[in-house]
Amino acid sequence: MIKKFKSLLLLSTLACVALLTTSSASATLLTAKTNVDNGYQIYISTNDSVQGSSFGAGNNWGFTFTDTTSLNAGTDYFLHIYAYDQGGIAGFLGGFSLTGSDHAFSNTLTTLTSNTSNWNGNNSGWGATNSPLVNLGVNSVGPWGFQSGVSSSANWIWAGDANSNDIAYFSTKISAQTTVPEPASILLFGLGFLGLALMRKAKKA
Repeated sequence: MIKKFKSLLLLSTLACVALLTTSSASATLLTAKTNVDNGYQIYISTNDSVQGSSFGAGNNWGFTFTDTTSLNAGTDYFLHIYAYDQGGIAGFLGGFSLTGSDHAFSNTLTTLTSNTSNWNGNNSGWGATNSPLVNLGVNSVGPWGFQSGVSSSANWIWAGDANSNDIAYFSTKISAQTTVPEPASILLFGLGFLGLALMRKAKKA
């Protein structure tokens, strides 16, 4: 009976671990749609002072580039965009989205656009003191016109003077959400009761 009890308890534990792993290991997909006058490099980092890993780049402000990367559940991230200008006015426009409910942007939602409220920026580098961001107008404003790949509510923004600062570093936080998957919770309770029942049986035997 003791041997049977141990086997059942082991199988129950393995089943629990398998379900918990399946529930929590589903990665969040981050999708970025970006326009920068003139070009950009996009990174994902776990430290706001560290550049992070690149997952996209582009150099054509009239084209909306789409880049994607995966985020691990339970980990906080920072989305970093290095933007540069090659003459004339500079600007950054973008729309961003997250799948599932494991993460949220700094606005507490799973969607975010370029704006001066939920982004930080400066002209010096990652970890440097942030400077005020300038709102250059909504998507459709001149000289760029409407960019079809990004929401009409998104704003063209820049760090400091968009006519004299040719480089900008933008950052926004992506926070892990601490929700417990409901099926896993139910299974844990069920296994607890099963364990107690088996222990009582073992004692009686």
